[in-house]
Amino acid sequence: MSQNEDLVDSILSNQGDKRQLFVSDLTVKLSWHADVDLDLMAFYRTKSGEVGGIYSSMYADGGQGSLNTFPYMKLDQDAGVGGGSGDDEKVETLKIAKFDDIKELYLVAMNFTDASRNQKSEFASFDGRVTIKNERGEEATVVLASKEQGAVAVFARIEHTNDLLGAVLHNESQVLTFTDFRAQLPGADQLSLANKLLLQSSGDSADISVINGDISAQLVWTASVDLDLHCFYLTKETEAQSGGFLSSLFGSSSAKSVPPQEGQIYFGNRGKLKNLPHIELDQDAGIGDEGGDNEENIRFGDISVIDRAIIVANIFNKPNARFGSYDGRVSLQAGEQEIFVPLNTKEMGAWCVIAEINNEGSTPKIININKVLKKKPSIRSLSNS
Repeated sequence: MSQNEDLVDSILSNQGDKRQLFVSDLTVKLSWHADVDLDLMAFYRTKSGEVGGIYSSMYADGGQGSLNTFPYMKLDQDAGVGGGSGDDEKVETLKIAKFDDIKELYLVAMNFTDASRNQKSEFASFDGRVTIKNERGEEATVVLASKEQGAVAVFARIEHTNDLLGAVLHNESQVLTFTDFRAQLPGADQLSLANKLLLQSSGDSADISVINGDISAQLVWTASVDLDLHCFYLTKETEAQSGGFLSSLFGSSSAKSVPPQEGQIYFGNRGKLKNLPHIELDQDAGIGDEGGDNEENIRFGDISVIDRAIIVANIFNKPNARFGSYDGRVSLQAGEQEIFVPLNTKEMGAWCVIAEINNEGSTPKIININKVLKKKPSIRSLSNS
C-alpha cells in the first residue's frame, strides 16, 4: 500500500489497527439523525505532560479551541442539543491543524443524553458515524455500531511520540461508561455534565434555589450581525410607607399600594443592579454588524421584587431574518440550573424568547421557552407562554 493511500476504510476496520499519518491536517466529522444529543470531543496529553480537552463550550469550563493557537484544534458547534428532531442530520466537525506538541490524542463521541441521565444504551441503537479526512481528501469512516453499553465511544487515538516517523492513527473502538471515561482518558476528569443542559425541552422548568445574585443570562456570537439581549419584566405589587419619619414615629403612617411595574432592560435602558428592578445589561455588542467575540450579559440582583421576567434575543434591524443564519447562543443560569439555547432555528423571526423567570408562586422557577416570534414581544403578551 503506498503512502498516498493514507486513509482508507480498512485501516480502521478492526480494533488495534493502526496507520502512519503522513499529513498533519485532519478533519473529523460526527454525524447522526437519531433523537439523541451526541458530542464530538478530543482529549490530549502533550509531550511536556499537560492534559486538556476540546469540547462544546456549553459544558462548564468547556472550550472549542482555535486553529491559530495551541492546541491547534477547533470544534465548530454543539449540534443536537436536547436531542433535536430525528429527521434532520446533525453534524459536528473538529479540525486539527497540527500535532507538533501533542503526544497522544483521543477522539471521542459521547452520548450526552444518556450520560446526563445515568442511563445505559448501545451506540448501535443510533445511526452515528464518524469520518476522518486528511488534507488530500482521503477519508476513513467509522460507524458507531457497538452493542456494548456505555455513554462514551473512544473511536480513535493519534499517537505522536516519534518526530521522525510522525503521528500514528490507531483504531481504539472501545465503549466506556462516563465514570471510566473520566478516569482513563487524559484531561477527561475536567469534564462535568452538571452544567451543560438541565432543562432540555421547551416547557421544562425547575425551582430556583437562589434569590440574590448568581442569576444571569449571556448571549454570545461571532457572526457579522448585531444581536441584542433583552429582558422584559413585571414587578410585584408592593407597599410604600407615607407620612415621613414623624408620622411613622407616632404611628400615623399609612401604607400605600404600588402597582406592578412593566418594563424592559435593553441597550436603550441598561438598568442598574442597585436600583429597581435590580436588573442590569452590561453592554451593547456587535454594533453595526461587527463580527468577532461578541458577548452581552444581563444580571439579576434581587428577584424577590420580580413577578415575571422574560429573557429575549433579537436580531437588530432585520425583521425578516432567521437566527439560523448566524451562530448565536444564549445561556441562562440560576445557581446550579442552566439553560443553553443555540439560536439555530430556520423559522423566520427576529425575536427569540429564551426563558422565563417566574416568581408568581411561593417558589421562583426558571422555565425553558425557546419560541421564535416575528414581532417584538411584551411581558403581558407572553403571559401564556
